[in-house]
Amino acid sequence: MFERRLAGRRLMDALAAVASRYEPAARKEKLRLLDALAGRRVGRPGSLARLHEALCFLQAYPDDPEVLERVDRALAEFPRRVARLRAVARRRLHDSGIANTTLDYPFGFPMARWLATRFPHDCEVAWARFVDTERLDETLSLLATAGEGDAFSEGGMGWRAWLGVAKGGRPMTDLQLLLEVFERTGLPEETRDWLYESLALPVVWRPRGVGASRTLARVPPARVFFHADGLERRVASLVDALARPLPPLRRAPRALAEALIEAAHVAMATRQRELHAFSYPNPDDVLLVDVDRGVRLAFVGILPGFRLPLEGYYAFLALKNGIPVAYGGGWELFGTLDFAVNVFASFRQGESAFLATELLRAYRRIFGMRTIVVDRYQLGHESAEALRSGAFYFYHRLGFRPRDPAVLRVLEAEQSKIAADRSYRSPIPILKRLAGAEVYLALSGGHREPEKRLRATDVSGLIARLIARDFGGDRGVAVRESTARARRELGVTGWTAWPTAERRAFAQLSLVAALIGDLETWPSVERRRLVRVFRAKGRGSERTYANLLDSHRWLRRSLEALVT
Repeated sequence: MFERRLAGRRLMDALAAVASRYEPAARKEKLRLLDALAGRRVGRPGSLARLHEALCFLQAYPDDPEVLERVDRALAEFPRRVARLRAVARRRLHDSGIANTTLDYPFGFPMARWLATRFPHDCEVAWARFVDTERLDETLSLLATAGEGDAFSEGGMGWRAWLGVAKGGRPMTDLQLLLEVFERTGLPEETRDWLYESLALPVVWRPRGVGASRTLARVPPARVFFHADGLERRVASLVDALARPLPPLRRAPRALAEALIEAAHVAMATRQRELHAFSYPNPDDVLLVDVDRGVRLAFVGILPGFRLPLEGYYAFLALKNGIPVAYGGGWELFGTLDFAVNVFASFRQGESAFLATELLRAYRRIFGMRTIVVDRYQLGHESAEALRSGAFYFYHRLGFRPRDPAVLRVLEAEQSKIAADRSYRSPIPILKRLAGAEVYLALSGGHREPEKRLRATDVSGLIARLIARDFGGDRGVAVRESTARARRELGVTGWTAWPTAERRAFAQLSLVAALIGDLETWPSVERRRLVRVFRAKGRGSERTYANLLDSHRWLRRSLEALVT
């Protein structure tokens, strides 16, 4: 028996080792290993997890139809493999996102609501892992009616009994009831969601079935790209790549947009992650770019009421042959894009540089940025995952460069060591120092000193000081009076006929207008253009807003003058 288990582990190790090789001999070896593993029982959870990751990689990066057919069959069989494990072994796959395992995470309100709606019988509050019961008592006492308040005080029935009573005999989980209570609070959505998230309620979920795990996560592709000629791992000049004709961009039909948002939810939830744009997606603002090598890029805009205050923003989900392989986002303000990409661990042996290049080419099409910035967190500052993946050198190979003198000195020393010994690898303490500052890529017309660029945080600081100085800290008065002033000085007409989302966006951005002392002296055409910018923030497309904002040089120069 031991020899058989050892042989099985060797087969799985061999498959993992050969998965990212694509010469003819490697293809034959993959087929041999896949056939050998097809009927073999795997009882060790670690071995099963390694097999799962190799299969996921090969489904995204198949050699040919024959390899893909075997991989698809093996993944379809995976839920049964997991079900055959002993309970103690299955528990060791907890939080893996593999079909028929379990995971738990304190999801925010939008994701918890999606889980409870989409998988009502497979998720519940993990009460055994919840510790802050006193806070839950206090929160429910605020959300219940005044007459129920004593139920949560000393001697009352307490929150656990109250949950049972509040269901009124309805067949629902504790999670569904709590979500219902929060849904009906009447609080502003942002406040409601923050209050729910502050409880940090762990939700336990058992992902199973098609489209409900990492195992069975494929969105059917129009066609499959095979890798008989190997992977594309060349690192071309990003500046040159972004200067070439850019890929076509199209808006996703509603049904496809919703399917891609669903895929993003599954990809994130099975990895215990969340992203603002995926929590508040706008299905009418999903942009698609189909590029070579079986890659589809879906850029997801945000519902108007949840957008960032000033920047334009699209998150993305990258799919390779229909498999979600990466996610991230791009925040753009006045020609500078803050960029973040996270390739899921299963696929980091693949075509990451090609993927990042195509993502930035698509963002160039969306925003027309002239400078690209990667922040410290993406490089490894306070991110162990980024450090382990060597994120700094990944971006460095793409052409990004630091400008901080201290980081430049560390980089110069490391490059000397690498030149002297090609096997040398920067240790984690050095990678932390390299992640000590942003890195940049300047395109034609880009910022000469991007570290001195106007940032959204600069504007927010100016607004905070304005409210304290001119309105005595009364934010409600500040918004009302700034809105009235902006309407007057910008010549706004037909205000009451505007859609609610546009009025709200205008009111929020009126505080930006309030920073500009000479607004009423601007040429009338520039004031009309500023109205279009503000209204666009509440309309359907973030791209339209960002492009209008970027082209408004009067606003940009006025704000830059305030922070220099």
